[in-house]
Amino acid sequence: MKKIISLLQSIGFTQYESQVYMALLQQPSVSGYELAKLSGVPASKIYQVLNRLVSREVIIATESDPLKYVPIPPEEMISRFKNDYLGTVDQLSNKLEQLYNKENLADHYIWHLSKRPSIVHKVVQFIKEARDSIYLSVWDEEIDDIADALLEADRRKVHIYIVHFGHKRLNIGHEYIHGREHHIRIERGGRRIALIVDDRHVILGHFREDGTCNAAWTADKGLVLLAKDYIIHDIYSIRVLQKFGSAAEDIFDIN
Repeated sequence: MKKIISLLQSIGFTQYESQVYMALLQQPSVSGYELAKLSGVPASKIYQVLNRLVSREVIIATESDPLKYVPIPPEEMISRFKNDYLGTVDQLSNKLEQLYNKENLADHYIWHLSKRPSIVHKVVQFIKEARDSIYLSVWDEEIDDIADALLEADRRKVHIYIVHFGHKRLNIGHEYIHGREHHIRIERGGRRIALIVDDRHVILGHFREDGTCNAAWTADKGLVLLAKDYIIHDIYSIRVLQKFGSAAEDIFDIN
C-alpha cells in the first residue's frame, strides 16, 4: 500500500487523496463518513479531500442522500493523467526550445552521462534524428539495443557506416568487422561506442569491465569531425588489411 501511495503522490495526489482513492477502488459507492473510516483520513478532513477529487474528476459524487462516491476506473484515470502529462511536456518542450539560444550554448558545451541506460538512450535518440549520415563504432554488447533504430534509419535511406567490434551484423549500409576485439579490450580495459550523426552530433562512450561507464556528447563541430575522422581511419585500415593481408599487417605492426 505504501508503494502505491508513493506512486500516486508522484503524479500529484496528496497522502489523503491517495488513501481515499485506494479505499474507493476496494469499496465503491460509500458515503463520506464511511470513507473516513475505510481510508483512515480524519473525519474533519474527509469532505475537503473528496471535493478536491471530485473537482479533478478522479471520483464521482452520486445523486443520493447521503452523497455516495464512486472512483473513476484506474485505466481511465491513468490514461487521462498520461495524456495531460504528455500534452504539458510537448508544450513545455516547444516553449523552452524557443528560449534556448542554440547558437551561443548548444554548439560549445559537452554533456556527460554516467549510466549505461542513459548512454544507450542518447545513442538511440541521435540515430532516430539522423537524416543524412551515421558513422558508428560499436561492440556486440550494445548493437542489439540500438539495432531497431539503425534498421529504421536504413529504411529512411540514411547513409550508414558501421565498424563492428565483434561479429554481429545488421546487413545495412556499409559494415566492417574490426577483428582485433580481444587485444583492444585488454588495452582499453573495456569497450567503447562512438556515433556521429549528420556531421552535427557526436557521442563517445566507454564501458568498463567492472560495469561502470561514462560518455560525453556535443555538437561542437571540431569534435564532431575529429570523431568522424577516427571512424573513417578505422574503415580505411580495415579495407587495407582486407586487400593486402600480411603485407599490410607488417606496415601496421600488428602481432
